[in-house]
Amino acid sequence: MSYEYRLVFDDPSLMQSVIGSLKSSDSFVEGGKQEILLKDQLLQSHAEYDARLMLESDFSIWMEVNSKAIGLYGLMINSLKGGVVKCYEDGDLNDEVSLKEAFRIKV
Repeated sequence: MSYEYRLVFDDPSLMQSVIGSLKSSDSFVEGGKQEILLKDQLLQSHAEYDARLMLESDFSIWMEVNSKAIGLYGLMINSLKGGVVKCYEDGDLNDEVSLKEAFRIKV
């Protein structure tokens, strides 16, 4: 079962920086201009990917997470470099969750 979130950045340059960091990481599996597939190196799962990011606009990304992904959570936090991203479960602007929750990590 996968879980979906809309990540909304306050700055498009921050979003581009995060995308660049993710694409240059060891977790990057494949991707083009609109989609990025990531594998959590700590999980060693047999799935094709553990998280999929689909670019939606200059400020937002849809993210699908397949399972608990501690390594990908750390990668995302490091990629943000202190910047701000809001995370909405199923894209519902009334249902903001933390990135920890999005990566299925119990808070």
